[in-house]
Amino acid sequence: MAGGAARELEAILDAAVDPFIACGPDERILHINAATERLLGWDREQLVGRPITDLFPPRLHRFHGLSLPRYLLSRRKALGGRPTRVFARRRDGVELQVEVTVGATGLDGDERIVFTLRRMHEVVDSLEEPVERIPGGPRPASHQETVDRLYRLLVENAPLGIFHFDRTPVITACNNLFSNFIGTSKRNLVGLHLLTLRDESIMTCVRESLAGRPCDYEGDYRALTTGKVIPVRIRFAPCYAEDGTVEGGVGIVEDITERRRVEAEREENLAQLDLLVRSAPVGIGFLDTNLRYVRVNETLARINGIPAEDHPGRTLPELLGEPGTIAEQGPRQVLRTGEPLVEQESVSDEDLGVPGPRRCFRGSFYPVRTPDGRVLGVGVLIEDITERRRAEEERAHLYREAQEAIRVRDDFLSIASHELKTPLTPLSLRLATLERRLERGENLDPSVLRHARHQLTRLTGLINDLLDASRIEAGRLALHPESTRLDLLVEHTLAGMEGQKGNHTFDFAPPRSPSPSTATRSGWSRSSPTCWRTRSSTAPTAAPSACGCP
Repeated sequence: MAGGAARELEAILDAAVDPFIACGPDERILHINAATERLLGWDREQLVGRPITDLFPPRLHRFHGLSLPRYLLSRRKALGGRPTRVFARRRDGVELQVEVTVGATGLDGDERIVFTLRRMHEVVDSLEEPVERIPGGPRPASHQETVDRLYRLLVENAPLGIFHFDRTPVITACNNLFSNFIGTSKRNLVGLHLLTLRDESIMTCVRESLAGRPCDYEGDYRALTTGKVIPVRIRFAPCYAEDGTVEGGVGIVEDITERRRVEAEREENLAQLDLLVRSAPVGIGFLDTNLRYVRVNETLARINGIPAEDHPGRTLPELLGEPGTIAEQGPRQVLRTGEPLVEQESVSDEDLGVPGPRRCFRGSFYPVRTPDGRVLGVGVLIEDITERRRAEEERAHLYREAQEAIRVRDDFLSIASHELKTPLTPLSLRLATLERRLERGENLDPSVLRHARHQLTRLTGLINDLLDASRIEAGRLALHPESTRLDLLVEHTLAGMEGQKGNHTFDFAPPRSPSPSTATRSGWSRSSPTCWRTRSSTAPTAAPSACGCP
């Protein structure tokens, strides 16, 4: 029965809103309720048997020569039941200002000392009780009460977290947004001793504001009550009494989570853009509305021949002199018209008057605008196309050479075709004549056969010339040099061309003594007649030709 009553009493105490702590005559804790656990962050198993003074700062353990419980008991009659404001100490070391009332019962070993704790109420209470406004209720609000209500509405509906602290410094009031930032209730924040926080930067700002100087804090704040980490910016400012003295301070809290995210994205985008600009193979620069460089990459600095760090704040004429004055006309036109100039080509010596080796450039200039259309300056893209121009000129030169080679080839094929047809016609006629004579049983003249054979030899030589030309083109021509008398070769060639010289005359002066040379006889015998025929066919008029062999 006694056990059931004890459990029922424990359940009743756990249902109470205010924290209760009971201890024995030795001032060691015998029981706490659930509200105490929530307020101070301890489990009852951890506190039972410990001194009651562990729940208060060391500076309050003894007062006027007495322990804190005995001192408060001694003041019961003088206080007349009024609670005493003291600092309680949470398990994490944070101090909270609470209202404490102490009572005792029993004597000697049966003595029980009971502490009742109550959180401090907010100075600014934004809640309105509807029952206060029913007919027959309390009198209408005064002007001062109306002003206080407007202030409460202002604080509660502000888009920033707001809290107030006194000179202690203890938080005396805050709005709901601030408690949402921290992730706890206003009851857990009001009464919090700011100088017991673990963040030295925040405590420094609190001291500065109590000294009459505003202070800013920005960083990742970890809430002691919940462990929540939140990036915040807090503006601390002093609050002054009517006599001009500092009576406390106010903190305005901004959650900068979204700003941090945007800044991180911006930094990432800027890093990517910076990498793109720095590693670009073309010159990139930006001129402000006064046509002064704001930034250039290394490629543009190399094109200008001036270090990149020397560009910002200077104009093109200041950097490059007279050529810069000429080059500045493009960006100036873009600023004047608002229209881009694309792929403008210039040559260093002709267009810009720059001495030294010729360099070719291609540039584009375009206006840089904000989203609302305001012009910030001019973007510059410059490409050095000197090597490209040289390659184009080299390709054009090679193309002309190829065209000339094709023309020569076509001329050669035309002449070769003509030369092939020349012996075929008489050869065909002679063969037809021989065929008719044989049919009639007539005797054949040996000279006719020799002439036919001669025509056939010429045809074979031309075919061999064509084969040699194809072998030369393919790089497979094999030469077999042998000792040859050039005078005999020339005489043989002239004799073979006797019937084709037309109006041309050939004078040959043989050498006084034979002089053998090393050559490919078959090659000479085939190529020489063709060369002579080519020369004869391309000569404008009939003229004598001389040939001599040393």
